[in-house]
Amino acid sequence: AILIHSPDLARGGSIVVTAILIDSLKLVAANVGDSRAVLSKNGRAIQLSVDHEPSTERGSIENRGG
Repeated sequence: AILIHSPDLARGGSIVVTAILIDSLKLVAANVGDSRAVLSKNGRAIQLSVDHEPSTERGSIENRGG
């Protein structure tokens, strides 16, 4: 159904954010694209990931063959 309407849709991309709690001791979070991992602790937002900015990461991406 999405492909049938694809000419009507705007150009899109992909984003993902994920987190895993290891042995109830260590929290690891990762993100790609325009997504952000945030933890709420006692009603306060704590940013767990750093936003990716293609304009500032272009050189690094191209140096790795991307």
